[in-house]
Amino acid sequence: MTILSDNSDAALGDAPYDARFVRVPMRDGVELGAILYRPWPHRGPVPTVMEMTPYLADMLHQDGLMFARAGFAFLAVDCRGRGGSAGEFHQWIHDGPDGYDTIQWIAGQPWSDGQVGLGGGSYTGWNQWMIAGTLPPALKTIVPSAAFMAGVDLPLRGIGNSYIYRWRVTLKGHSISWNLAADTQLFNRLQSDLYARSASLLELPGMLGYEAPGWEQELTHTAWGPQWASRRPADEALARLDIPVLSLTGLYDTCQRGTLEHHRRLDRHGSAAARAKNYLVIGPWDHRGMEGTDQVYGLKFGPAAKLDVPKLKLDWYRWVFGLGEKPAFLDARIKYYVSGPETWRGADELGAILGRPRSLFLASDGSAVDVYRSGWMTDSPADTPADAFVSDPADLRPLEAERRLSNSPELASGGGAMFPRAYNSLFFILGGEDPTNAIFCHNTYGQGVVYHTAPLESPLEVVGEPELRLWVTCDAPDADLAVLLYEVLEDGSVIFLSSDQLRLRYRNGSVAGEPMPPDQPVELRLGPFRFVSRRLARGSRLRLVIRAPVCSFIQKNLNSATPVHEQQPHEARVARIRVLHDREHPSALLIPVTGP
Repeated sequence: MTILSDNSDAALGDAPYDARFVRVPMRDGVELGAILYRPWPHRGPVPTVMEMTPYLADMLHQDGLMFARAGFAFLAVDCRGRGGSAGEFHQWIHDGPDGYDTIQWIAGQPWSDGQVGLGGGSYTGWNQWMIAGTLPPALKTIVPSAAFMAGVDLPLRGIGNSYIYRWRVTLKGHSISWNLAADTQLFNRLQSDLYARSASLLELPGMLGYEAPGWEQELTHTAWGPQWASRRPADEALARLDIPVLSLTGLYDTCQRGTLEHHRRLDRHGSAAARAKNYLVIGPWDHRGMEGTDQVYGLKFGPAAKLDVPKLKLDWYRWVFGLGEKPAFLDARIKYYVSGPETWRGADELGAILGRPRSLFLASDGSAVDVYRSGWMTDSPADTPADAFVSDPADLRPLEAERRLSNSPELASGGGAMFPRAYNSLFFILGGEDPTNAIFCHNTYGQGVVYHTAPLESPLEVVGEPELRLWVTCDAPDADLAVLLYEVLEDGSVIFLSSDQLRLRYRNGSVAGEPMPPDQPVELRLGPFRFVSRRLARGSRLRLVIRAPVCSFIQKNLNSATPVHEQQPHEARVARIRVLHDREHPSALLIPVTGP
């Protein structure tokens, strides 16, 4: 939710709001701690906005003031086991039923008019959907920003990482450990040590002395499975959900995939009435800029990017609670920003904004090993020799990039435990962070291939989710691939567009995984990639990078047939991968193009 500075209503005057600590009883006898904010003086029952947070209710103080000044009550609630709440914190487990009980408790209070809305972002974007899935009668709307979805955002395509452990360090006990979790140098050293020894990231808790129960599923159950389905509202609940929803995400939001999937699930399973009230805003923002900023690290957008999101949310709540008109900005169910022309557009269906697929076929002279000797992409299928690269678990050279900060500027609004200063992390760049950083294009150390289009003769608008049809052979049972897509401007600078990744054993969607047939051609279908919305400039080129994801944050794959979290150092082997682009194996990038 928004964090506003307290610019005081009067230098020494009375505050036009009231705040007090309250206890909220749960059905099992546990009490949650919360802070209640209300307009002052009290003038009778009012609607309430609630956020249930693991990051401590006190962190939402400015939000409480904003809502109270606007005439609402606001309840900042500590998740079970966090801050002032009793019990033990277990991510993903208690928020749904605890949220239901809290909403119904609010509706029964004398200061409440019986209407409750939810707000928040990231984890508290996710838990709004879980709470809504319990169908509390008093719930009138949810407004999730950057809403995470387990098994969609992380882990992605079967590749695990240590992110959730680092996040849990932030939430150790009932307090906040921002500083330790934000220590990038420390985590880089610990994770790099594990990577160098071909040891499992499961050893990380032992190195820090904090176990964080439950996080390990991100490494031991990386394929799609029932544990991920349990962390989202049931289809049957969405079919019965009939409230207005306003979702927000960004082109560079690390939780973009999850936000879009939450929206799509309600469209798929909800009633016609629910779909008509299911709104989505896709801005030119990253995970930290969800309140309407015009810059993501070194990438600057036009003035229209600075949408007044706090006002949009307040106007939305007023509309839902019967206190005002629907925000004028929401003249369509889907509002999305197109970078390049720097403008907002609207549509009534997400599918309506997606461009038609245009196939760009990969080709090469057989040595597309870096940006200087790259292959190419054309509109016609090629008949050219294969490119070859390796995934070598013993090659630690790519990790050197992680030891240096990137050249992108650190924004005043940046920072935070989970998104530290811009540094060269392939993990974060795959998620949309630091979009002008090209370091993972320039040298693949023999562990990747690169392809370019010719310079564009006219602007090209790309809106949607690219895909990749990639014919490969691999002489090992398994390997990991990361795919990065960029616009390369005439001056050589880059703008990140989209990405995807894949653990080859999960190429067919199997939970158990299937080893690669040795040296046999296999068509990999990667995608949909992250959503992109940008008009590429005349003279720009598209750059496609396919590489081994060597990164201390990412679970190391030793390329054996053993489940990755059980692999032992002696199993490590070099995987030799060939990218095919001949008449029988037409590898192609599918980009969604709008316009003529």
